[in-house]
Amino acid sequence: MTEPKMIRSAQFNDTYFPMVDGVVQTVHNYAEIMNKSSYSCVVTSRPLKGTYDDSELSYEVFRTSSLKLPIAEYSTPTPKFDVKVRQFLQNRKLDIFHAHSPFFEGSFASSYAKKLGIPSVATFHSKYYDDVVNITGSKTIAKIVVSRIVSFYRSVDSVWACSEGTADTLRSYGYRGNILVMDNGTTYEMPSNPDELRAKAEAAFKIPKDKRIILFVGHLIWHKNIKLILDTFKLLEEHSEDYRLFFVGNGYDGEAIRKYADELNFKDGHVNFVGKIADREVLKGMYLSADLLFFPSVYDNSPLVVREAASMGVPSLLTKGSNSAEAIIHNETGFAAEENKVAMFREILRIFGTPGLLEKVSDGAQKHVAKTWNEIVPKVLEAYAEIIERYNFEHKN
Repeated sequence: MTEPKMIRSAQFNDTYFPMVDGVVQTVHNYAEIMNKSSYSCVVTSRPLKGTYDDSELSYEVFRTSSLKLPIAEYSTPTPKFDVKVRQFLQNRKLDIFHAHSPFFEGSFASSYAKKLGIPSVATFHSKYYDDVVNITGSKTIAKIVVSRIVSFYRSVDSVWACSEGTADTLRSYGYRGNILVMDNGTTYEMPSNPDELRAKAEAAFKIPKDKRIILFVGHLIWHKNIKLILDTFKLLEEHSEDYRLFFVGNGYDGEAIRKYADELNFKDGHVNFVGKIADREVLKGMYLSADLLFFPSVYDNSPLVVREAASMGVPSLLTKGSNSAEAIIHNETGFAAEENKVAMFREILRIFGTPGLLEKVSDGAQKHVAKTWNEIVPKVLEAYAEIIERYNFEHKN
């Protein structure tokens, strides 16, 4: 039997640092933790803008050649035309490839694993149909892309998803094979100095101590249901002076979102856009200053911010029936309401108006939602071992 801790792997993704999203965080934590006991590296594209010092990471990163896309935030990796990446991977004597994107780096991982005679794994992370529609505005193009995505997942030896809902999304695209659900995790743990971090955040972002603080963390893009957040908060503001809303993050819809917030004529200081917070300790302080994470996105699959907030003792309000809400149990480890402003408004009033409810659910979120990557990655390695054993039996006997 293959020893899980000794497995040598490569993680593939089309984008990487300095860009940060949930998939990048997943890849980083896989490689960082696996590299402690054996070896794992990351194969990705060069940064679209500027450079990133990969030597600061505890594992090897190979940047393949890439071309700039018309979309400002992304580039097109071209690993199939990069001889050096083949040499790099051959020299590392790897046991398994893991693709975290079904596009350029993932397609290369699938085909090159076959040439090396090793298995490939691919995780389905995102609602790609929605992504393509949002980018191109064309459902026809989205259907073509989804068809190719399904073909990609059929080409690998094991298909994973980060939640049951995410797996259902892939099945809705037409994939009919087995799917292993592997949860995401978080590196966040309650710090030894929570009061100090909270106080720093309150001072830096002018967070009032005597108000109910509602927080959103993520990209400022409309399809994360940010209009619903603003519309709900408008009802809250009309009902009471006790609430404040803070947005952490940037995104390509940021200007339009701020304009819409201005059109709602919120009172001064009631809605705050603080931008991206890159410093992890500062972001912890932001979570610690909040009472509730409001994340009603129906686009996200297994958002890391829900686990990050939970690790700081902050429960989330999510949309009922969404993939995001799969991580919580209503009234025990988080909250869920129907996807409309009145339902969300009433739920927030109930959360803060029911004695002891918020405290109970905060404790439940911290105990049961905040799974760490140190808990998740050993399960990943065990799954790798089973895939390698099965692959060797099927291909080498």
